[in-house]
Amino acid sequence: MEETLSLYGRLIQYINSNVQFLGEKITILGISFTATEIIIPVVFLILLNLFGNLVRATLINRILGRHIHDRKTILSIGNTTKYTILIIGIAVLLAATGLDESDQLNRVLINDAEDPFKVFDLLRLVFFLVLLVFFSGKFKTVFVKQILSKYSEDRGVSQSIGTIIQYVVILLGSLIIVQNSNINLGSLNVLAGALGVGIGFGLQNIANNFISGLIILFERPIKVGDRIDVGALSGDVVKISSRATTVNTNDNISYIIPNSDVINKQVVNWSHNDRNVRFRIPVGVSYKEDPAIIKEILLNVASEHSGVLAKPEPDLLFVEYGDSSLNFELVVWTNKFIDKPKILRSELYYRIFEKFKEQNIEIPYPQRDLHLKSGFERISDASQPSSGN
Repeated sequence: MEETLSLYGRLIQYINSNVQFLGEKITILGISFTATEIIIPVVFLILLNLFGNLVRATLINRILGRHIHDRKTILSIGNTTKYTILIIGIAVLLAATGLDESDQLNRVLINDAEDPFKVFDLLRLVFFLVLLVFFSGKFKTVFVKQILSKYSEDRGVSQSIGTIIQYVVILLGSLIIVQNSNINLGSLNVLAGALGVGIGFGLQNIANNFISGLIILFERPIKVGDRIDVGALSGDVVKISSRATTVNTNDNISYIIPNSDVINKQVVNWSHNDRNVRFRIPVGVSYKEDPAIIKEILLNVASEHSGVLAKPEPDLLFVEYGDSSLNFELVVWTNKFIDKPKILRSELYYRIFEKFKEQNIEIPYPQRDLHLKSGFERISDASQPSSGN
């Protein structure tokens, strides 16, 4: 480290001695420095960023693609590598510039006689907490995509396990970071009391949604990949976070639903056990048609459709003698059209119409008989010519 400091100091001294205007002292808030001491770190950060981008591009385009097929995982590893290089470079830069515990910027925030809490302690604490959250999120992505996906085909289960592990890592890591900082843990009792009051008043909804998110992850009434209905909203669950659940509709519109709504409201989960769902499609024909022929036609239409399951077999129910038609109900099972039932109905109706047209099957329209019991005498009297003198 001393060699690094020596090289940095020699570089500053060389530039200041050869470029006079860069070596002039600048004083702000009682701190004196030269322009060179600002320019060199900025140039170093620019070069460091370019180097990080180069390493990231090399990993993504030339190395990781040979071993990993998931594009999101490749991007996650590449970005994590770049940010790691930036963090290490910034740490080296801070060490080289002499920003350490003895610097005059490191002022006391909490005056504890045994171990005072200073500005750099606060910055270090925030830095490590942010770093912990960032890397735990990246670890979850790689763990779910590359490890759990090999042992479980259920994407929702993998996401739930990954999220729980991420929360555990953040909790344990936060405890370790706080314990190794210069914070007196006994003083946190006051903070805990203030936080409790805050939760009781202004943070109640946030705490409610967070606890509801934990219930969803452990109880798993819904999971990533499920098709759900919440009120008038219907869509696929794409993300379950600590505060809200993201549902994507067929129109590619994302709805952010608070986790408490998922727990407290009635939720219809179309794929809770599996993705096999039964749909009922009403069909009406004229009274003159033979029900046996209708059954044969409709079952053939259902069996020919690629989205209809062969097991359980399609079935046709004779529902009722309607006012104008014989009413049937075509019952089909599917696991491909669980998120687009209207498309399945539309395709089946198109095919049914073609078959009915080929077989001259009549599709009835509503018919009503009108019975007039009175009023004809007045009409008859009015239509007769009146006799005159």
